[in-house]
Amino acid sequence: MKRFSFSDSSGKLLYPTEEKNTENLGYSNEFQAMLDGLEDEDGIEESGCGTGKKRRLRVDQVQALEKIFEVDNKLDPDRKVKIAQEIGLQPRQIAIWFQNRRARWKTKQLERDYNILKSNYEALQHNYTKVEHEKEGLITEVIINLPHFLI
Repeated sequence: MKRFSFSDSSGKLLYPTEEKNTENLGYSNEFQAMLDGLEDEDGIEESGCGTGKKRRLRVDQVQALEKIFEVDNKLDPDRKVKIAQEIGLQPRQIAIWFQNRRARWKTKQLERDYNILKSNYEALQHNYTKVEHEKEGLITEVIINLPHFLI
């Protein structure tokens, strides 16, 4: 898919004209969509207001952060600084990325919990209906056999 390219007043390209092809390496659809949305490899684009630069993470940085998140979704300050140095980011960027990732994880977890509860509710509802039918059958059987006991 082609994108329009725009440049700022200095002629710097803001959006690439071709989309980068990222491979699906077995990630969840949510994570793969996030990877697909990443911009060019240098990862820098001007913000619309021109007051600063918004840095987008490279694919390898995101992959490293994802692996770390799988092990531990909260970081102590020393570990955050160490990770930032290892992958070439600021500690504040690491903190924000983890905060955003925890929020996405919580949303997905709530979705999973809801689906489990919904499934359990539907199973209980089905069992209740089944028991109600059995009860009606037993009542009918008792009513049919009742005259035999009265004689």
